[in-house]
Parts: sequence; C-alpha cells; structure tokens
Amino acid sequence: MPERTIAVAMSGGVDSSVVAGMLHRRGERVIGLTMQLWNQRRLPELAPDGPTGRCCSLEDVYDARHVAQHLGIPYYVVNFEQRFEAQVVKPFIEEYLAGRTPIPCTLCNNFIKFDQFLEMAEGVGADRIATGHYARIDWNPDSGRWKCAAARIAARTRLISYSG
Repeated sequence: MPERTIAVAMSGGVDSSVVAGMLHRRGERVIGLTMQLWNQRRLPELAPDGPTGRCCSLEDVYDARHVAQHLGIPYYVVNFEQRFEAQVVKPFIEEYLAGRTPIPCTLCNNFIKFDQFLEMAEGVGADRIATGHYARIDWNPDSGRWKCAAARIAARTRLISYSG
C-alpha cells in the first residue's frame, strides 16, 4: 500500500500548527500548505500601526513556515491574491456600497479556503487534509453523504478524507 499524505492547512496560528505537529509526531507524512490571499505591501498607507489580529497577514505566513521548518515537513505557499480579490474583496465592496452588511469570511471559506484547498492538496499528492478547525464528520445514510457537525470535544481533531 502506498504511503498516504496529509495536507495541513497551515494558517500560522496555534491550532493548525499543533495539528501539523501531532500528525508528524504520529508518524504521518505531512505537507504544510498556506494560501497567500492578500498582498501585504499593497496600499501601505492604509496599514494600521502595530499588531492587528487579523487573519491572512504576512506574519502568519512566516509563522507557518517557521513551524514547518521546525517540524522538518515540506511547506508551500500558494498565491491566491487575484482569486481572493475577485471572489471575496470585490463582492464585499459591492454589497457594502449597496447598503448591505456582507460577511467576507463566508465567501472566502466557501470559494477559496475549502474549495481551493482540496485542489491544492491533490496537486501535492495528498489524499487527506487536516485543519486546525474542530469538527466531527458523520455519514448521513438518508442523504448518502458525509456531513460536518459540531465537535463533541474541542480538543479532538478529525481528518477529512476525500477521493479526487
């Protein structure tokens, strides 16, 4: 049986770093992947001073790379800046200017992070993915499909298997 590979969505945060470490310690073949979503050098005059606590920062990419180097696992950053702007930023601005209250994270999660992450994982030869998000995966016999449910124990991470 060929060795299986797990692609870990490494955001640079603690949760995804711990998942990568746990899987590596368990002896799994792990590859770290980070999506570069925004050009941090673009519009520097609008950048706030000091730490911001926002996601997708350049510091997050550095942190994820550092963790991958420490673990000794392959690590790749994939540039999705144009796709992020077209599918998340522009629709957000259009909705906001139309007087609505958009939630950009829902667009990003649906059309960038999870959809594109599966393609990235497959592109590096992974047959499984893992994130720092805590969830429970259950089979629904009525629909004949897998469903994502709330975790029973927040400290337990499940892997999502897929076949391409």
